[in-house]
Amino acid sequence: MRKRTLKSDRILLGGFYVLLGIFSLICLLPIVLAISGSFSNEVEIATKGFSLVPRGFSLDTYKYVFQSQGDTLLGAYGVTLATTILGTILSVIITTCFAYVISVKDFRHANKLAFFAYFTMLFSGGMLPWYLVCTKYYHLGNSLWGLILPYSMNVFYMYLIRNFIKGLPYELTESAKIDGAGYFQIFWKVVLPLSKAGIVTIVLFYALTYWNDFYLPLMLVNKDEYYSMQYILYIMNANIQYLATNPNGMGAGHIVLPTQTIKMAITCIAIGPIVLVYPFVQKYFVKGVTVGALKG
Repeated sequence: MRKRTLKSDRILLGGFYVLLGIFSLICLLPIVLAISGSFSNEVEIATKGFSLVPRGFSLDTYKYVFQSQGDTLLGAYGVTLATTILGTILSVIITTCFAYVISVKDFRHANKLAFFAYFTMLFSGGMLPWYLVCTKYYHLGNSLWGLILPYSMNVFYMYLIRNFIKGLPYELTESAKIDGAGYFQIFWKVVLPLSKAGIVTIVLFYALTYWNDFYLPLMLVNKDEYYSMQYILYIMNANIQYLATNPNGMGAGHIVLPTQTIKMAITCIAIGPIVLVYPFVQKYFVKGVTVGALKG
C-alpha cells in the first residue's frame, strides 16, 4: 500500500512539473519572440511573420531608434533610473514604517490608521481632483518629485509587510523591550532584519511600478527633461504608427518603416534591465509573497 502511495505521489509530482514546464514556456514565448523580432528584417517579418529565430538578422531597428531619439532616450533613461532608485527607496521607507506602526499592539490608534489606509483602496477622489491637488497645491508638475511622490506608498504592499511583521514571534519584540530597546531600535535591529524577504519583495514591486510608469509623465510633465523612458518609447511608437498610416504626408513614401520590429525593440529596451535584475531577487520574491500573504 505504501509503495502504491509513493508511486502515485511521484506520478502526481511529475504531472505538476510537466504543467509547470508548459506554463513556463508559454510565459517565456512572448519574450523570445520580442527579442527575435527586434533583430529581424522588417520585410521578412511582413512577409513571413515572427519566429523564434530572427528572420534576416538586422540591427536596423535599433539603429533607427537610437539615431532618431538617441539623446532623448539617454536622458529619459537617466530620469527613469533616478525615479526608480529614489522612488523605491522612499516608498520602501514609508511603507515599512507605516506597516510597523499599525502592527504595534500597544499603539491605540493602529486600527484607525489601518482603516484610513484601507479606505483609500476602496474610494478615490477621481482623476480631476487628483490632478488639481498634485499641480495646484503640491506643485508637482514638471518636477522629478512629481514622478516619485504619487507612488510613495501602495496600501496593498503596506498590508503585505504588516502581515509579515505580525507573523514574527511576539516574544522577540517583548524581550527587546525588557532589554531596554525603544520602538525605533526594535524596528531597526529586530523587525527589519527578520523581514528581509518581504522587503525585497516590495522593493521589486515598487521598482517595477516606477520603471514601467508612463502615466505620471503623461499627466504631470510637459518638459522634455522630465520625460521617462516609457513615455518616450510610447511617443516613438505613436509616431511610427502615424508615419506608417500617413507616409506621404510626412515625406516618407519611399521609406520602409520598421513598424513591427520597432515594437519588439521598444519592448526589449523597456524590459531588458528588469529581466537582468529579477534572477538576483527571485528567491526573496517567492518567499516574501508566500509568507507575507499567509501570515497574520
